[in-house]
Amino acid sequence: MALLGKLDQLLAPKGLSITIAPLGAVSALLLPHPLPLLLSMFMAQIGCAAIGVLAFTILGPGLLAKCASVAACVAYMIYTGTVHPPAVSLPLLFIDGAKFHHLNFWYALYPGAAGCILLCLIQEVVLYLKENFKF
Repeated sequence: MALLGKLDQLLAPKGLSITIAPLGAVSALLLPHPLPLLLSMFMAQIGCAAIGVLAFTILGPGLLAKCASVAACVAYMIYTGTVHPPAVSLPLLFIDGAKFHHLNFWYALYPGAAGCILLCLIQEVVLYLKENFKF
């Protein structure tokens, strides 16, 4: 998470942020259980973020968009079998966070998927160090 914080400092002058709440939960879930969660994590993050952008585009900022996006995210994850609860907060972050509105559908890839990729790389480094070095 410190690496993500440093990357966030580098992106802050451009008005972007990569430190979002679901990534803290992803890091807590990812490190103890490496590979089985990867597909469901990526599919849920990308799908729920896209649902949030779609709800904001159709319904505008407001309570109706938030409620509809959360319900659609839960239905999407159950239908696809990729249940990852932290991903449900991505639509709420997009609808409430004005700094993400200019990203439109790139929001599905940038904070959620890019953060997950960085966390997976960090996980590989941690697992490599754990297997090859004694601490």
